[in-house]
Amino acid sequence: MTLSTVSITNRDLASLKATPRPILISLLLNYVVMGGIMLPMARWLINDSEIWAGFVTLAAMPPAISATPFSYMLGGDSVFPLFGTTGLYLAALGLTPGMMMLLLGADFVNPARLLLILVQLIVIPLAVSRLLLSRGLAQNIIKWRDPALNWIFFITIYIIIGLNRQVFFEQPGILFGVIIITIVLTFGLGHAIDFIARRLNIDRSTRISWIVMGTRKNAALASVIALAFLGERATIPAAVCAMFAALFIVWLGFYFKKQVK
Repeated sequence: MTLSTVSITNRDLASLKATPRPILISLLLNYVVMGGIMLPMARWLINDSEIWAGFVTLAAMPPAISATPFSYMLGGDSVFPLFGTTGLYLAALGLTPGMMMLLLGADFVNPARLLLILVQLIVIPLAVSRLLLSRGLAQNIIKWRDPALNWIFFITIYIIIGLNRQVFFEQPGILFGVIIITIVLTFGLGHAIDFIARRLNIDRSTRISWIVMGTRKNAALASVIALAFLGERATIPAAVCAMFAALFIVWLGFYFKKQVK
């Protein structure tokens, strides 16, 4: 989180109140639309209570912090996801505990402990990034940030798969519903957003940023919280979603490059 937020300046944070539109659209795409599809599908297809709880945790997460660099990489607007992710990470301090308490109950989630974890994973890293910016170290960090984030992402997914290796390799039937849901949430939802945005005459760069914001959740944060409160199996939705989200980003690279031609 610290590495990802060093590119967000204090001026960006101060201007959030003056530019609410990216935050509101991101909230609609990431929580209302994506979460509104994820949870009914999970309720319909998933019979395992721990995996259902994992989907609730994933739905309650803000968008992946990588939304901004991926949007830029695909040729999209980088300002929209920058403001959107920043606003939603701050909003997640209330949204995430609220959704998990509402859908899972206090028996599964201790709100005080959950808020403490969110402070440790969101507020403190953001504060550290402010310190690095004030010391003039941000530009040096940005040079090697992307490879570091890729390795962190790989190690996180590797650990999650290792914790659930019995399910992944010996009980593939359990994964079927999870895979169907994640395909709908990435490839299906992404192209639906693209189709609707075209009908609304939204320009290409904005469409790309909408697609990225509407199809990515912070799977690493979801995994940490699921593991802390719900058990190892509850991390499966986040792991599968992260893998398909990565495949979808690769696909979008080919898709938008083909459109330009």
